Amino acid sequence: MATLNPKGFVRRFFPTARRLLVEADVRRWCVDEYARVLVIGAGHDPYRTRFPSADLYVTLDIVSTPGATDVVASALELPFQNGVFDCVVAIEIAEHVNEPLMLIKEAFRVLAPSGSLLLSVPFAFHQHADPEDYWRPTRRALEKAGADFKEVSVYPQGNRLHVMSDFSTTAFYPRSVFAPLRIINNLLRIPFLSGANRKNTSSAPSGHFMVAKK
Repeated sequence: MATLNPKGFVRRFFPTARRLLVEADVRRWCVDEYARVLVIGAGHDPYRTRFPSADLYVTLDIVSTPGATDVVASALELPFQNGVFDCVVAIEIAEHVNEPLMLIKEAFRVLAPSGSLLLSVPFAFHQHADPEDYWRPTRRALEKAGADFKEVSVYPQGNRLHVMSDFSTTAFYPRSVFAPLRIINNLLRIPFLSGANRKNTSSAPSGHFMVAKK
């Protein structure tokens, strides 16, 4: 459940390093080639512009955000028939459900043959209840979680620079006190600092992005 408005001032101008990594992967993988799209945990729905040509675009969350939520339901019991969607998007959601493997199984169920699950999840990042926080999987754990899919690729997101930035700028309460320091995170957009090299196998990435094809 993404409750914070991604267009809010702090998140736009003083983003965490994790947020920049996630947004980079959204731009890379959420491409306009899918006709039927389901977004799980859509919140304020920052992904709609990534799929302008979709014939069917459905946003789902456990609470309703006015003007953004199509369906209020649990990610663990998706109210759709088998094989409905070409793409299921679950960005920074799996850590907030108490049965993340069930979320992945439900995504598999509602995907059509050759459909894709696009999922991101943190690894070295502080706990943040939304409403709870349960999961910090390794790359191997994600590969195993996607065992039902024909193809599973798991990419590391970032490196220790991103992790150190986020740990230091979210260390105290209220975290907003140190938010201005996050302006340095914009330097992490530089390719050799960004972890953009997908051959990077850092043992301490900020998180992972999984692309799984049914």
